[in-house]
Amino acid sequence: MKSKLLALGLVLVLSVFVFSGCGGATATPTKSPTTAPTKVVLAPTDTQRPTKAPTVEPTDTRRPTTAPTPVPTSTRQPTAVPVLHPGWTSYTNANYVLDMAFDRDGNLWAASAGGGVVRWDPTDGTYIRYTVDDGLAANEFGSIAVAPDGALWFGTWKGVSRFDGETWTTYTADDGLADDWVTSIAVAPDGALWFGTNEGDVSRFDGETWTTYTTDDGLAGDGILSIAVAPDGALWFGTVGGVVSRFDGETWITYTAEDGLAGRGVPCIAVAADGALWFGTWDGGVSRFDGETWTTYTRDDGLADNNVEAIALAPDGALWFAWMRASGVSRFDGET
Repeated sequence: MKSKLLALGLVLVLSVFVFSGCGGATATPTKSPTTAPTKVVLAPTDTQRPTKAPTVEPTDTRRPTTAPTPVPTSTRQPTAVPVLHPGWTSYTNANYVLDMAFDRDGNLWAASAGGGVVRWDPTDGTYIRYTVDDGLAANEFGSIAVAPDGALWFGTWKGVSRFDGETWTTYTADDGLADDWVTSIAVAPDGALWFGTNEGDVSRFDGETWTTYTTDDGLAGDGILSIAVAPDGALWFGTVGGVVSRFDGETWITYTAEDGLAGRGVPCIAVAADGALWFGTWDGGVSRFDGETWTTYTRDDGLADNNVEAIALAPDGALWFAWMRASGVSRFDGET
């Protein structure tokens, strides 16, 4: 009889503890993440050791197609996202970081796979977490970008959210966005924002008008994984299908493996100090394009892994390459 009473007392104590939300927690409460749609683009697994890719001379002699003048899409005034579950307190994990960006004040913003976005102050280590409770479109992220006006833009699988430090505004397909699943964001020299989507279309937003480009305009399609802006102002789009498209505002040109691009997907693009573009690929290493010649580097050349997921340019001009697998990171100064 005593053991039954002790067991019953333990159950009551645990029930009160769980219902009270672990009262001593100091983390900022957030909503529980929703489950992402099953349509997820997964990076292929490196199953064979690739051979060293030779330097490929440019062979693209095709005449680029001229994109038709897009028809601007009208957009309604977005409204703030309401609190979805009043009275509920949820604790999420934001440790799985998918993208990062520094704002104008030097704060580091980290977008997570399901825990919302975290703003870190590097000077004192304090942080604030934002989720759907605060007005974010979704807790699942794909990308972050800082606009010329200082506002931050967050690509999620339920649209794109803008935060000016006080107000959250979310845009979706109903406003003119090509697709709600936003995979990448870039800011053009004219201040317009470009959004790559999982469906393979891209949208441009100048603050008032949305314009969407598709394969009918000359875009390669196949799901946009990355966007970069070249020194000449042209936009480059990396796709799941292992091809990249260049758009200068009037003309689209697409490059494939036949032109010298390596890999089966292009999850990242970076612009080096000399103006050359570097394309990280799935299983093909990294390809460099100087406007005329394609050069590919693999593990045979010293790269730690052929599945390149991220590229960053350091102040000294060196390029850093990283992977999702435990292969370390590689630094390349142009020679070593």
